[in-house]
Amino acid sequence: MTTRRLTAGFAAFAVAAGLFAAGTPVAQASSKGRRNTTLGLGAATAYSLLRGKGTQGLVLGAGTAYAYKRYRDSRNSEKRRQRAARARYRSRYRTARAYRPSSRTASYRSRYYRSR
Repeated sequence: MTTRRLTAGFAAFAVAAGLFAAGTPVAQASSKGRRNTTLGLGAATAYSLLRGKGTQGLVLGAGTAYAYKRYRDSRNSEKRRQRAARARYRSRYRTARAYRPSSRTASYRSRYYRSR
């Protein structure tokens, strides 16, 4: 019986060590998910305070404030990425139209024949 228990303990330790070494995947919440979390915590805060549970309401209120901060940071980050993507697209389009000659072949040939 002790051998089985010892073997099970080593197996559990090996699995836990493997998970720790490999790292667990991190969940990436979108700003919409963060908004929903903030709304849920806000509703729980209001309910707790209305029921007279002050400590629970304060803890939930602090959680709501932190969730709102994370939501706002996530939303600002998304907006920043969208602006950067638009700027990259616009600059690529403007460069293609404004700075390239109308015909690359004509430009190449005119330089080729001029040097001879």
